[in-house]
Amino acid sequence: MNESVEKRSAGCARMLGVQAAAYVVFIVVALLLSAVRGSMSTTVVYGLAAIALVVLVVFHVCWPFRAGVADRIIGMVTGLLSLVFAATTLGEKLVPTNEKILNDDLMRNTYPMMCWAAAVAGLLVLLTVVSFGRQMLREERSHLIRALSHCVTGGAASISLAGWAFLPHVVVTGQFVEGEASTGKFVALIVAMIVVALLLAYASVFWMKELDPAEDAREPWVGVAMLPVMLFGLVVFAAALLVQIVGC
Repeated sequence: MNESVEKRSAGCARMLGVQAAAYVVFIVVALLLSAVRGSMSTTVVYGLAAIALVVLVVFHVCWPFRAGVADRIIGMVTGLLSLVFAATTLGEKLVPTNEKILNDDLMRNTYPMMCWAAAVAGLLVLLTVVSFGRQMLREERSHLIRALSHCVTGGAASISLAGWAFLPHVVVTGQFVEGEASTGKFVALIVAMIVVALLLAYASVFWMKELDPAEDAREPWVGVAMLPVMLFGLVVFAAALLVQIVGC
C-alpha cells in the first residue's frame, strides 16, 4: 500500500513538474521576444503560437482520455483553427472593421480579442455538433456520455490554448505601468492569474489520481499535465482583455 501511494505521489510530482515547465516556456519566450522585438511585435505572437502548437501536438499524442482517433482529430483540427484565428488576421472576416471600431480607442484596442472570441464561439458550436454527430455514427455506442464528454473536453481545451497568443498585451502593460495605483492593479492581476494556475494545478492532481486512459495510450500523464496549461489560455485572454478595459 505504501509503495502504491509513493508511486502515485511520484507520478503527480512528475506531472506537476512538466506542467510548470510548460508555463515557464510560454512566459520566458514572451519576455525574451518582447525584449528583442518589442512586446506587440508579430514575432512574439508567432513565437507563442509555435509553443502552443507544440503543446497541442503533445496533448493529442499523449491523449489522457478514453476516446478514439477520430475524437483526437476533431480536437486537433479545432485547436489548430483557434490558433490560426488568434495569431493571424483571419478573424477579421468574422468581425469586419467599421468606422465605429476604428474611431473608438477601446474597441480598436480590443478588436483582435473580439475577433478571437467570435471564432471561439463558432468553434465551440462546431465542436459540439461534430462531436455529437461522431458519437451517433458509432456502431457500438457503449459509454456514449463518457466518450462525448471526453471528446468535447479535449476539444474545448485545444480551442482555449490559443489564448496564450494574447500574452503580449499583458507583458506590454507591465512594461509601461506607472503610478502606485496602476502598479497595484497590475500586481493584483498577476496574483489572480497565479492563483488560478495553482487551482488548476491542484485540480490536475485529482485528474491524475482518477486517470483511466485507453490501454494503448502513450504517456497519458503528460496529457494531464498539458490540460491546465491549455485551459489557462482563457485566463491569459481574460487578463489581456481586462487590462484594455480597466487599464493599469
